[in-house]
Amino acid sequence: MKIRVLYNSKIMLYEKTGIGYYIDNLFEKLSHSEEVTAYPTLNSSSVDKLKHLSGISQFIRKYMGDWLLKITIPAGEFLTSVIEKKGKRDDPDIYHETCYDIIPQGRWKSIANIYDLSFLKYPDYLPDSIVDKCRANIDNILGADRFIVNTHSIKSETAEFFKIHEEKIDVIPLAPSGRYYPVNRDSGEGKEIVNNFTNSDYILFVGTIEPRKNIPILFKAFKIIKEKYDIKLIIAGGKGWYYDEILEIPSKLNISDHVILTGYTDEKSILYLYNYASLVVYPSLYEGFGLPVLEAMSCGVPVIGADIPAIKEVSQGRIPLCSTEDEEELAEMIASVIEDSEYRKELIKNGLEVSNAYNWDLVASRTIDTYKRVLTQ
Repeated sequence: MKIRVLYNSKIMLYEKTGIGYYIDNLFEKLSHSEEVTAYPTLNSSSVDKLKHLSGISQFIRKYMGDWLLKITIPAGEFLTSVIEKKGKRDDPDIYHETCYDIIPQGRWKSIANIYDLSFLKYPDYLPDSIVDKCRANIDNILGADRFIVNTHSIKSETAEFFKIHEEKIDVIPLAPSGRYYPVNRDSGEGKEIVNNFTNSDYILFVGTIEPRKNIPILFKAFKIIKEKYDIKLIIAGGKGWYYDEILEIPSKLNISDHVILTGYTDEKSILYLYNYASLVVYPSLYEGFGLPVLEAMSCGVPVIGADIPAIKEVSQGRIPLCSTEDEEELAEMIASVIEDSEYRKELIKNGLEVSNAYNWDLVASRTIDTYKRVLTQ
């Protein structure tokens, strides 16, 4: 008999970023499993309905003011709960909490993802609403029977902060999507999409614009680089929170004409932006995994990552790691990649070898192992 798993799919209401891609890729793989039947709290029809309701709410807020939020937010939460319950007709064997929401009570076993501890370690990087939600729900989430994290560094943090026995925490690394690969650059595949952003050589950052991503140090390093090379900087990602001050920096540094902000960008565009980049820089201050590092590697592009535990672990010591505070050091690293063709080739080779060790079949297989483990503990 198949293991029945109900998973929280509420994140699919929003533009896909890290957690959204994780859920999308994992449960697409699990849908083909002979051992598991996984079904979402919100099916595609429900997601469409709630997105429509969200659009109405945003319209009301824009034209009638924030005072109506006292009505629209509780109404939206109520409607979401009503629609979600439709996905819970059959009691599952396991409830898989993916979004730091409250785990519903039932006869099932429960598993919770803990992606990182930024809401406790670095609350200033996050909006109060997210910090408050995570802190309010964490006692409930810690009642789960088992936990999934994506790196050993987060496993150690989780065990230490919450006094959880490490045996209850399974490390299941993520993987780059199969939709990221080295394209045939000689044929110009996808170049027309990249040309919509720039015809120049460019350094690329992929991620949400928010304080934790440490984009200011990249702006400062780019100012140094721009004085020596004819190159652009592309920031590919949507606006997260506290982005206003971040986006004022290019103007203050007098580099605005050379910085390109794409906004939230679809996967196909990101694929080609990765492939035609001179290099990718990911200087984040704190990560639970750092998936863009692997995505870039899988596209055959040199990567410079931040010298932080998760990036060290994921990259397996095969890429240069920069200080999160020293823009001059970062600028020197970027210059080395631009100038030294043999070094570039070495980084590309290293990156492809590392990224090939991660795949979603393995993620799904290890997740099924966790499901089996929780049912027997």
